[in-house]
Amino acid sequence: MSQLYSKKIVGYAAYCISTLAVVISQMPRADAASMTFSATGTNPISGGSSTVLSAKAVFDNSIAGQFQLTLTNTGPGASAPSDVLTGIFWDYAGSPLTNLTLSSAKAPTVIKNNLTTGTNVDLTKVVQGKNTSVEWGFAKTTASTGLGGAAGVANPVTQHYGIGTAGFGISPGFGLSGGQQFNYGIITGYDSANPAVSGGTFVKNSATFVFSGLPTGFDLTKIQNIRFQYGTALNEPSTYYIAPPAPPKRVPESSATVALGLFALGALRVAKKKPLVSA
Repeated sequence: MSQLYSKKIVGYAAYCISTLAVVISQMPRADAASMTFSATGTNPISGGSSTVLSAKAVFDNSIAGQFQLTLTNTGPGASAPSDVLTGIFWDYAGSPLTNLTLSSAKAPTVIKNNLTTGTNVDLTKVVQGKNTSVEWGFAKTTASTGLGGAAGVANPVTQHYGIGTAGFGISPGFGLSGGQQFNYGIITGYDSANPAVSGGTFVKNSATFVFSGLPTGFDLTKIQNIRFQYGTALNEPSTYYIAPPAPPKRVPESSATVALGLFALGALRVAKKKPLVSA
């Protein structure tokens, strides 16, 4: 085989590999590491239809064996306890997550009357004088009816997993606990706050929760039926994530289409070359 032909075949191979790399880089990932759920609503208790409630939850499982939930209040400042984001509940459309446990719960900033009183606070071990309290707890159940709530409540929790800073009347056997009810709930700030809110202690903006005990084959896309809960009782406001309409069928991006064409052209050129070794 002559050096000329050797150089040509190496060049064609490099050309094909480089175009294939471009094609791969343009392909959408099927194993997305995070999912975001947002919901909005109104609070007729604190201010009628003009009072907006808004929250966001980001589930992330980029670390093997666990997932992280960042819960954020994205609404205006709180004026009453029912404006305080105090819990989130969800379902998982797969085998029950029987070994799921809450490993950590952290608040970057804790405030009281607009003053920062703590940073990077562990919400499962909040120190109050000589006492330590659990301010956010995790609940799970395999009951077909979900986590439920106080007897006779009109709006029980039908979801099977949840965290909260209030008990909501959910059976202690499911694990949910809240040390001081709406205290350590999540707010963005204060808006003509009543005495209960102005004297309370809250997480500012967001908190992050890490869960472990995921089974093999855990699929983040099976998390669904998200309920954001406000206040200290299930008959206080809650909002639900509503999935948007399915997007139109994806058309390959122009750069990916061009790369595919180049790859095919390179392969065709190699195929049409004369034999490198004569008979």
